[in-house]
Amino acid sequence: MSHERFYSRVNGPTLHRVNAVRWLNEVSPRHLAGGGDPRHVTEHLLASGWSNHSVVGFPHVLLESPDHHLHLTLEPEPDERSTWWRIHPAEDPAWVAQFGGNTPVEVIAGFTDALTSTTPQQPPTDLWRLAAGRGWATRRAGRERAALSPDETAVLARVSSLSETPRWRWDVEVSIPVSDTRRRWVWGASIEEAAPAAALAGFVDALTDPAPLLRAEGQTTGHTFGFLNSLRSTVTPEQHRLLHLQRLQATEHLGPPEQSPATPPPPQGPPRHRKHR
Repeated sequence: MSHERFYSRVNGPTLHRVNAVRWLNEVSPRHLAGGGDPRHVTEHLLASGWSNHSVVGFPHVLLESPDHHLHLTLEPEPDERSTWWRIHPAEDPAWVAQFGGNTPVEVIAGFTDALTSTTPQQPPTDLWRLAAGRGWATRRAGRERAALSPDETAVLARVSSLSETPRWRWDVEVSIPVSDTRRRWVWGASIEEAAPAAALAGFVDALTDPAPLLRAEGQTTGHTFGFLNSLRSTVTPEQHRLLHLQRLQATEHLGPPEQSPATPPPPQGPPRHRKHR
């Protein structure tokens, strides 16, 4: 049975069929834009050769990279403080990247797009200089360092775990003030520094980019009202859909990164699903 006959969000921002989107808004700052359509990330990975191991009838997405080295899990949770997105090596959990449900998918794509890129590796990016060049104020407390967004609702920090052998990670916390002493959580993210440098740089680049994001009616979170700038976009929903399809087609044309000849074949039998907390 075709999903197009159902009144569902699956027919929404990308397909624009049953739930017709009348217009799009350009919203900024982008870290308050709301999660957006997850297919911006998942369909791009599938077009890049990632395989789908999701369990039919269960509300999650399980994707595996073409070389079987990386896993992506998307598991929506009712608690907005919970982690929805996880990306990590399939076997050896040397690092993990985690994102909350209200993390804009375009920001997550800054990380995942770099994992699928066939572009030759560039020298490491100075992430603090990148953030500072876009108006994020940097500050230091001991060995740890942080950058505050121009609207003071997002903090990017490099922190270490409290262990004998510290593991460094990059954390993002987005919150809005509700009083002089209280703030309301919007979303959080955490990427361990052992993650691929290009992917970490792609995330910070997408996070600090001052360009607005496109959102349809009802896609932004209600409690960001008053902190979000919104302007009716000249980009129509149909044009937005075509841009999404062009992004996928460009990925399919390039093809997934070549697998190493030494890569062993995937194990036989049913896939194993491990949940990381």
